[in-house]
Amino acid sequence: MPMGVAAALVRSRPRRIADLYPGEAKTDARDAAVIADAARTMPHTLRSLEPTDEITAELTVLVGFDQDLAAEATRTSDRIRGLLTQFHPSLERVRS
Repeated sequence: MPMGVAAALVRSRPRRIADLYPGEAKTDARDAAVIADAARTMPHTLRSLEPTDEITAELTVLVGFDQDLAAEATRTSDRIRGLLTQFHPSLERVRS
């Protein structure tokens, strides 16, 4: 499959393919590894996707939201840590 071409596992196959790999937990990292390995070893399990401009725009907006939320979570965590260490300086040692 050429670089830059999107692909998806055929609807009924992801769970069956994932069952071939060790581990029970469903994680993004495991899903990515399963899809990458399927693309490499079982290309017939994939179908090409042709993203439209509308879908691309929607995904761009969603990625932007995700990045904003991640940055806000980091700022909030840093602010809470700063306030806690301001009132209890001994907590700074626990941070490491």
